[in-house]
Amino acid sequence: MHFAIILLLISFATTTQTTSIFGDIQLELTHIDHGQNLTKLELLTRAAHRSRARASLLHAMDCTSNPISRTNIPFHASGALEFVLELAIGTPPKPYPFLLDTGSGLIWTQCKPCSKCMKQPSPIFDPSKSSTFSHLSCSDNLCQALSQSNCTRNQCQYFYSYADQTYSIGDFARETFTLGTNSDVKVSMAIGCGHTNAGNLNNSSGIAGFSRDETSMVSQLGIPGFSYCMNDDINKRTLLKFGTQEEIFRDIKAKVQATKFVDPPPGIEAYAGLYFVSMTGITVGTKRLSIPKSVFDKAIMVDSGSTFTELPNVAYNKLKKALQSSTKWSPSNITILDLECFSTGSIRPSQVKLPKLIFHFPGMNLDIPRDNYIVDMDEKGVMCLAIMNADSFGIIGNNLQTNMQVLYDLKNSKLVIAPNQC
Repeated sequence: MHFAIILLLISFATTTQTTSIFGDIQLELTHIDHGQNLTKLELLTRAAHRSRARASLLHAMDCTSNPISRTNIPFHASGALEFVLELAIGTPPKPYPFLLDTGSGLIWTQCKPCSKCMKQPSPIFDPSKSSTFSHLSCSDNLCQALSQSNCTRNQCQYFYSYADQTYSIGDFARETFTLGTNSDVKVSMAIGCGHTNAGNLNNSSGIAGFSRDETSMVSQLGIPGFSYCMNDDINKRTLLKFGTQEEIFRDIKAKVQATKFVDPPPGIEAYAGLYFVSMTGITVGTKRLSIPKSVFDKAIMVDSGSTFTELPNVAYNKLKKALQSSTKWSPSNITILDLECFSTGSIRPSQVKLPKLIFHFPGMNLDIPRDNYIVDMDEKGVMCLAIMNADSFGIIGNNLQTNMQVLYDLKNSKLVIAPNQC
């Protein structure tokens, strides 16, 4: 099960940004709940709350269901994010923890002097102590690409807001980032230096946007893609890599499948830089469920900030009914937010045999392992369906991707997946 993760980027030293250089980088990921000695029920509850909060914010952008999102003020999802990155910034380089967000497109951190700042675990970044910090001019292409900006004495200023009311206002500047675990490469990127900030940073110093927007970290690096393989043990570290499909999957023997990224659903054009795919159906056992094609018209988002997968109402109910019919399980009196839990009677939940589950996409039939959609709690005699009912478009969460090599292929605009023991 995968909730928030710490992404550790250590240093490297060259200014050349090429596929071959980034293909050698392996970034270390650590589960945010590591070392907290939480029970399975506590982990599940925390994940469910984060996942539901995240989905609510994402769905808030859907103009077809939320009149507030029809305003002209651009905002981004944020809230209850699942990953934390430690990025070394400045010269000399100093590490700062950032929330990783595939749902937004700006890198920013709290900066001195700070007129309003949130609590963070590390000292606030002081740009006056870095020899490589420089303000961006208002004519710079990246300044022009911001959704909201201002110009003071030809210095670019930004305003970036999120649906959970987190926001950052400050100087848009250029700074050196030091990246990598086994290398020493330095890259120059535009970063928001926030002097007025409010909301919730979840014990971090800022947010690193990983969307396809021009100002995001992955776009500025110019990488062909980024990939992770999440394991199911919070005490084990996970790797995140940059590179092409050939580089990422060269040592994987399992079948590699891909599906194209598509445009976001109508009404949320502001999400054009995010990662949506078309879903075409669901098979339980040997039977493809009878789900109207229109149910998946809104596409489905692949999101780093969500633990659990969410399916549109009709698809979710069809799936739940099919699983209940095949297992004869009964509803449990244990409730975990919006997760459906079931009693298995005298049988240990982990011993209950479940039918094969397949999610269908154009060009990809994704076999979902049992542990990726069911959470067993043997001590309670209960199993929970690790899939939720969506208020709007669907979301593919991290839990569904456990023990899979997942590549966001930016160069070819597609999602690439293969089974892998992470």
